[in-house]
Amino acid sequence: MTNKHPFSSRLAATLFSIGVGIVGMIWLKDILVLLASALVLSLLILPLSSWMEKKGMPRSLSIIIVLLISSFVLVGGFTVLSLQVADIVSDWPNYVQKFEKYISTAQSFLSKNLNISRKKQMLEVTNQTMNLLKNSGVILGTTFGTLLHVITTLIILPIFIFFFLYYRSFFAAFLHQVFPKIEEGEMQNLLRKIGRVVQSYLQGLLMVMIMAGILNTIGFWWIGVPYFAFFGTLTGVFLLIPYVGIWLAASLPIILSLVTLSPSHAMAVVAWVAAVQFIEANFITPMVIGSKVSMNPMVAMIALLLGETIWGIQGLILALPLTAMLKVIFDFVPELNAYGFLLGAAPKRVKSGKLKVES
Repeated sequence: MTNKHPFSSRLAATLFSIGVGIVGMIWLKDILVLLASALVLSLLILPLSSWMEKKGMPRSLSIIIVLLISSFVLVGGFTVLSLQVADIVSDWPNYVQKFEKYISTAQSFLSKNLNISRKKQMLEVTNQTMNLLKNSGVILGTTFGTLLHVITTLIILPIFIFFFLYYRSFFAAFLHQVFPKIEEGEMQNLLRKIGRVVQSYLQGLLMVMIMAGILNTIGFWWIGVPYFAFFGTLTGVFLLIPYVGIWLAASLPIILSLVTLSPSHAMAVVAWVAAVQFIEANFITPMVIGSKVSMNPMVAMIALLLGETIWGIQGLILALPLTAMLKVIFDFVPELNAYGFLLGAAPKRVKSGKLKVES
């Protein structure tokens, strides 16, 4: 029987659907990021909530207790970091004075070697300062808007986490009605697999963050960086942002080492962080996370790029757990098994008919 829908028509329909989906994800970014974050975090704390329920505690009370415990942990960590930041701010005038000496040295170098007079340098600095002041209103408005958005998110996020956990049986029943051909037991098995893969990824990520934070703390202490424990912890936390996060956090100890110690100390910090990132990316992460979430490195990179393009920094953080969830779904649905195979780690030897490909 002839296919009524030729390949070109199906391809066009697929591409159109993907395009509409991407536009929708960009247009509804704020609400979708909020929902995706709540879903991922709810899966992370689900085991503790379920354990409390098995002990006889009502579902609503168990969820509230878990959310309160999580909030206390976050507030405690934020308080400790805030105290460290306060100490750094109190010493800031000393750092500014030392930084001014480096500026003066740089000005002398430019005057002597590049024939750029100090007057011309100061004029350029003045012009840049005036441009910054002209745009200060926009900067303050953007900062205020961002701060308001963060506060709103922190208020609404726990509410959605509560809903996802409290109504999880209802959502499972809904999915069973949408896909009636899938037996209820199989649907429950799929949802459990999705929960396990996200939990494994996030638990593995937490272990990687702790290991990287400890390594950087040891290195910063050995080099002599001020507030080495704070900056080491910060580099671990910023691993939430793949690839670039550790360098965003490391920029502060690099600058501080340059100002308070010497250029050689700053270079030592750069070298240490680069070594830690190399070890983390090539050994720690594959061993800790790779063993829990089997994912093709190339697909992971594409997922990160797409996540950042569509949802920004939040997309970078959510890209891998959401992709891991998709892989579980693709592996479960027979018609989508090929896509699950593509997302997974590439085997050493692949057979397809008469074709044999060896790595």
